[in-house]
Amino acid sequence: MPDRHRNQNRTGLKIAALLMAVLLWYYVVTQGDLSAGAQTISVPLQYYNVPADLNVSGPTQVEVKIWGTFHGNLNVVAFVDVNGLGEGAHTLPVKLGSIQGAMFTSVNPKQVEIKLDKLSEKTLAIKHEVKQNPPTGYQLASVLLAPDHCLVRGSADSVSQVTAVVASLDLANVQNIATIKSTLKAIDANGKMVTEGLQIVPATVNASVVLEKIQLSKKVNVKPTYSGSLAAGFTLGEVKSDPLQVTLMGDQTRVEAINEINTKPIDISGKQEDFVTQAELVQPEGAVLSPSRVSVTVRVIKSPAGGAQ
Repeated sequence: MPDRHRNQNRTGLKIAALLMAVLLWYYVVTQGDLSAGAQTISVPLQYYNVPADLNVSGPTQVEVKIWGTFHGNLNVVAFVDVNGLGEGAHTLPVKLGSIQGAMFTSVNPKQVEIKLDKLSEKTLAIKHEVKQNPPTGYQLASVLLAPDHCLVRGSADSVSQVTAVVASLDLANVQNIATIKSTLKAIDANGKMVTEGLQIVPATVNASVVLEKIQLSKKVNVKPTYSGSLAAGFTLGEVKSDPLQVTLMGDQTRVEAINEINTKPIDISGKQEDFVTQAELVQPEGAVLSPSRVSVTVRVIKSPAGGAQ
């Protein structure tokens, strides 16, 4: 066979092989799945070569579909190169870094709309807000944030909207003293979060919180109690304390459950006539009484039936 025909055959085979490869690639990317070796994952979209004085805003994630044989964790990098671009809106292709073991790859979307704005920043004091209240009977006494200021950086429009940066505190499982790590959020004048085109540095703070037991004060009735028995033929009449009520102060959970305070037993053994005595009050645990003793007037009545009490 002449060399010219042999070379033509070889060239034809190469073209046919190339066409088959292209057709296979097109089928896999646009229709086929080759499910045995296909994976679809969401990856962060990175922006390369952003000018130092500009802020970029655009999609944060893309979907990447990969066909091939893989071992271990996939290291997939999706990026947009903004090199040489200035302020304004741009439509740019999404590119993928090399992926070891990949036969074919596709990314969705293939291109994205981004915006480059002049970079703006300002420093703000960090405020705190209680997201979940402390356990019953406790209240927040103090908060120390470290750091207590942050830098808000991003597009001029986004930065101008921010009026405060807030650290949310979940105190539901805290008692006494604790340190809580809180993610910061930027809010506008209406209390709405500002996220697009914005970066907070640092993104988190440590909040050292001190909780204390809630102290409650209320009036409770005094209830006289006795020991011994009156003389035969006598019975108790009206018994009155002065004051009738005392002030109880202490932990909320304890004080709320108490509605009256007993006196220590007043000895009425053999009594046949009215008397006045000073009675100590029974001190409840975790609370303080004021006053701690009362004057009790006891009326003793001769029983018509001659009974005794």
